[in-house]
Amino acid sequence: MNYEIDVCSDSAYEELIAEIRFEHGDSVVVSQEHSRDQFEVSIYSHIRNTDELPEQPNLIDLDDFLCAVAKAKERLRLLDVPRA
Repeated sequence: MNYEIDVCSDSAYEELIAEIRFEHGDSVVVSQEHSRDQFEVSIYSHIRNTDELPEQPNLIDLDDFLCAVAKAKERLRLLDVPRA
C-alpha cells in the first residue's frame, strides 16, 4: 500500500503534526498535542462524514500502518522544537 507523510502545522493544533495519507483516501494524524512524551493518532476517513455506509471497510495492512506511524513519529522527533 502506498502512503505519503507530510509534517506540517495545522490551525487545529498548536504543535506540528505528521499527516499520513493512504492511497484509498483515509488519513492519519500523528501529534504530540498534549505532551512531548505522548504521541496520539487520529484517523480520518473520507466516508465518515456521509450518511452512506461503505460496502466494505477500507483496510490498511497492519505492517504498513505501523511503519508509517513509526516514520511519522521519527520525523516529528527530528523537528521537535520546545515551546517558547
